[in-house]
Amino acid sequence: MKTLSLVLPAYNEAARLPRTFELLHEAKGAQVFSGFDLKEILIIDDGSRDATAAISEHSKSLLPEIRVVRVSPNQGKGNAIHVGLREAQSEWCLIADADSATPWNQFIKLRDACLTSENTLCEIGMGSRDLPESHRAVRQSSLRENLGRLFNLAVRLVTGLPFKDTQCGFKLLHRPSLVRFLPLLRVRRFAWDVELLLFAVKAQLRIREVPVDWEHQEGSRISPLKDGLEMFLRVLQMRFRVLLTRIPDVR
Repeated sequence: MKTLSLVLPAYNEAARLPRTFELLHEAKGAQVFSGFDLKEILIIDDGSRDATAAISEHSKSLLPEIRVVRVSPNQGKGNAIHVGLREAQSEWCLIADADSATPWNQFIKLRDACLTSENTLCEIGMGSRDLPESHRAVRQSSLRENLGRLFNLAVRLVTGLPFKDTQCGFKLLHRPSLVRFLPLLRVRRFAWDVELLLFAVKAQLRIREVPVDWEHQEGSRISPLKDGLEMFLRVLQMRFRVLLTRIPDVR
């Protein structure tokens, strides 16, 4: 049976994690992860100053798969994802946001996009909020939504990536396929998705964008203007760095 690790980056998420753990418990009971052995739920505590780690440890009675990995000081979501991918002990990793903005049952869509029977169809299944079949149950403000779409348009123009929504925090990754370029990842904050996809394309991995349900959750720490500008500048830098970087062969 294929093994699965859930990777949840978390920075000061004490208020939102209890609901996420309840929803995860319900998803397990509903056999959402059927076909996989859910080995671990990695909470990557990115230098939190609240009770994120304590609440996660306490929740092991509900979800014994929880394992807390602490990062100090806070270094950003991208770095937390990198740590999670290095720490994961499974063949497949599901990257998800700590607020459960994408319902856990959407995992089935990613699973079906990546796998058929025993054959791997693609190494990366990425959730998307901007395909025609996607559904936003609770939308962001018009400003956030329009800036997000503008950012994704800019990403497509600068990088040549064809995807409608690189920033949705719900991705299923075949970890052994990433080991060639995992040490090359540098982006520590919010544009980590773009860097990962650029290296994946360069490594000729197969990627499928999948429409998912999504519900905006209050408490986002992304500033649409400040962080959006930083992310775009990072995209410009990483585009040239990826072009000039050689991905080593795996012996």
